[in-house]
Amino acid sequence: MDKKNNPHVNHRERMRTRVAENSLDSLNEHEVLEYLLYPFIPRKDTNGIAHDLISKFGSLAAVLDSDPVALSAVKGMTKNASLYLSSMSSLARRYYSSKMLQKPKMETRGQILDYLKSFMSTLEEERIYAICVDSAGRLKERCELGKGTSDDCKLRVRELIMLCQNSQTKYVYLAHNHPSGIAKPSVEDIEFTKWAVTACEMMDVLLIDHIIIAKDGHYSFQQDGKLDEFRKSYLKFVDEGRISDRRN
Repeated sequence: MDKKNNPHVNHRERMRTRVAENSLDSLNEHEVLEYLLYPFIPRKDTNGIAHDLISKFGSLAAVLDSDPVALSAVKGMTKNASLYLSSMSSLARRYYSSKMLQKPKMETRGQILDYLKSFMSTLEEERIYAICVDSAGRLKERCELGKGTSDDCKLRVRELIMLCQNSQTKYVYLAHNHPSGIAKPSVEDIEFTKWAVTACEMMDVLLIDHIIIAKDGHYSFQQDGKLDEFRKSYLKFVDEGRISDRRN
């Protein structure tokens, strides 16, 4: 075929230009795979291989989560290309772990959501964390309060109290994930949050939010008005003398 009429001429250079100007976000899933395969399959059309990978595994994430043997079974894939793609999910986890050490700022809802999703969106079991920040919104400490589906909220609240006392924090977020993919609080989630609000109020600590991270999105107790509702219930108990507030 005449090079002048061949649509594939300089295709890789055009793809590299797209990435340089607009990042990988500008590419479709199969194009991301096509681009990643360039260094490992230099003399073949990686577009077709990328389509075959998506067709077999179902999505970009599923491809990157696959083992090298399964990837190598796709026609055109080399051993080095398979090893490379299968290491990408592990690389992403290492990247986010390293990034967390930079004390990210969480002044906006978008920033706290990005931070939480960076390490919670791929967890395969339920875990709950307390995120302590300073008055400027910088991360001070992150502590895992529990894992699994345990509904022992008293134990988790005790861990939260100890964390706040040891770190001397005055501002804290709570966050946990729902591996089921549904960002809706359970009865146990609501009960735990009520206890957590009471504990924080008694310690003069501001519980900024309790956020649930799931594949279908997220849920915020603060945005839903639940934190204010729980605080009002606590203050009502204080006003009625049914519970003492150590701040008074």
